[in-house]
Amino acid sequence: MLKKWWHNTIGYQIYPKSFQDTDGNGIGDLKGITAHLDDLADLGINVIWICPINKSPMKDHGYDISDYEDIDPMFGSKSDLQELIQEADKRGIKILMDLVVNHTSVEHPWFQKALKDPYGEYGKYYIIREGQNGQEPNNWRSIFGGSAWEPIGNTNLYYLHLFTKWQPDLNWENPALRKNIYDMVNRWLDMGIRGFRIDAISHLKKDFSYRNLPADDADGYVNGFPYFSNVDGIGVFLKELKENTFQRYDAMTIGEVDEGLPPEMLTDFIGENGYFSTIFDFCHSEFHVNSAKWKDTPVEMINALRDCLFAKQKNIKGSGMLCNYLENHDLSRAVERFIPKEDIDFYSKSMVGGINFFMPGIVFLYQGQAIGMMDYPKERIEDFKDPTTFSLYNEYLKKGMSETESLAQINLECREHARIPMQWNADPYAGFSKSEPWFAVNPNYGQINYASQKNDPDSLYSFYKKMIALRKSEEYQELFIYGDFTPIYESKPGVIGYERSLNGQRVMIINNAKSEETVLPALGAIRKVLLSNYENVTLQDDIIRLQRYQLLVLDCV
Repeated sequence: MLKKWWHNTIGYQIYPKSFQDTDGNGIGDLKGITAHLDDLADLGINVIWICPINKSPMKDHGYDISDYEDIDPMFGSKSDLQELIQEADKRGIKILMDLVVNHTSVEHPWFQKALKDPYGEYGKYYIIREGQNGQEPNNWRSIFGGSAWEPIGNTNLYYLHLFTKWQPDLNWENPALRKNIYDMVNRWLDMGIRGFRIDAISHLKKDFSYRNLPADDADGYVNGFPYFSNVDGIGVFLKELKENTFQRYDAMTIGEVDEGLPPEMLTDFIGENGYFSTIFDFCHSEFHVNSAKWKDTPVEMINALRDCLFAKQKNIKGSGMLCNYLENHDLSRAVERFIPKEDIDFYSKSMVGGINFFMPGIVFLYQGQAIGMMDYPKERIEDFKDPTTFSLYNEYLKKGMSETESLAQINLECREHARIPMQWNADPYAGFSKSEPWFAVNPNYGQINYASQKNDPDSLYSFYKKMIALRKSEEYQELFIYGDFTPIYESKPGVIGYERSLNGQRVMIINNAKSEETVLPALGAIRKVLLSNYENVTLQDDIIRLQRYQLLVLDCV
């Protein structure tokens, strides 16, 4: 594998609206990120990905962009971004932006011009089709529920929106549109941005046959994913995008790729000459220990999670870099998803953090993950903020669920749990802001916050620092980046174990992801314990004894 500058990435995703407010308006900003660069450097971070900061009406929290060329005033200005880039560079940290080019906001000038003249130049920038027999062009369901088509005024025309109705899909079949996007991307790269996380990239190519399909629910619509996710021919667009932008700047790129990407396409996406540096996929996001499927079988869920994570590694076979992450802005907290509530403590939190941390690929943490921030269930649906949350809630009601049941389901899976303001200290509003934040702070901030953990050698934050330091250490960095991956203990319930090896070095990583002790046969001689989330480690000649939720990293002969 050709070595690249980003292969040693310890990344950190920031949801800027909830990271740090510096101007007292209750909303996080770019200056707030700059203010905490020393904290991130102390943790060991060398890449930051910032969720969308472009101008936006915020119908989907910035993923509906109205101006690709500027920063939304709520976050600051271009000069604030320039300062952040420069200050981060002084600390060896690279800045990535979110790139949202599957769709724009309805307020984008392109779309406003398209509405005035749907058959004109800018009408061709979007996917606009005539209705059929007084109905939508087809019966595709939006990813967020309801029809994927929205009527244009009193005409028989509709525009496609795979997400909310405020996010019309762009027509990537149009070369003029693509040229505009490439030029915009290059201007950000010229400014000093070192790469992008590319949102919803699987959806650029659509199957324009637009066949109606049998409805799969009472709403009359159908999940049309085979027609707008990783459709044959998408590689033409992705290759052109790379060659006209990223490749010229040696930029780091992370594609958000749907779970349905066929294994045989993995190397096309992230191989030696792939479209992207790496990808985020959603393999692990379906698992929730409190879901109807898994609530009574947590160990079986861990077994399925293990199989999913191992399958990804087997599919790529060392020919590309996956992205190892557990949390992001669209998911509830990992420990809430993987651990029964009664078992959540330092040991289970630290074990969860290490599940895939030492697997091949780069590493990405999400803000608050290293201090163990938790979900914040709401007692009323009105306490949420996201339009998508309300759409899902109404869908549950339509399916016959009661208000209590619908709220419980929202509290279980809501992506807003990850968007709670960062808990910096025990001051009012968790040190996030001097005034009331845009979204309520979790009341547990007095117990869970950065300030209380930073200098505590036994804290979760300190354990994350140890994991990062080990992965970046001179002795083991090459092994963790480029070493072979071999699953171990696959037949042991509730155990996620694997081996990394390179040039005679051999390290075993073992996670006992259950609430009871487990005893494993030793697989060769153990030279030393590199990391454990317990002070006491029980190793004998022929067995390894792990306590509940224990993580071990062992240097082996």
